Amino acid sequence: MAELTLAYKSRSYSTGSIGRAICNARNHHWVADDAGGEEVGAGELFFAGVSACAVNMVERLAKADNIQLDWMDVSVEAYRDPDKVQGDVTLYDDIRVHFEMWGVQDDDDQKLIELWKSRCPLYGSVAVATPATTVTSQIYAEKH
Repeated sequence: MAELTLAYKSRSYSTGSIGRAICNARNHHWVADDAGGEEVGAGELFFAGVSACAVNMVERLAKADNIQLDWMDVSVEAYRDPDKVQGDVTLYDDIRVHFEMWGVQDDDDQKLIELWKSRCPLYGSVAVATPATTVTSQIYAEKH
């Protein structure tokens, strides 16, 4: 087996308040609450990682390929059926990723998105676990 290289490391620990954790990565710390709490929850943090990967990677790919891209906004929505009986592993039932891109030419948006889908391990993990994952895009001529 090949030797693995550490990609990322983070940790979370109890605060003494049920439903609240302190998270950290490198020298950054933040609060994460259980579902319904006043602070950002674990699911929101996870999907923010997917959308941040999209923005950062697509901008980098566009720059490397000299593709004009003035601005972008990526949203991720995750849905669950509250009445569905869960199996051995609880999963989301539907995930929707939506790209809005300004200044990119026709078809370049799809090229960049397809590259991101093939290279982002966060998206890959989501898409494998939730087959009902859709990715849509809208392009605009001018920056908003």
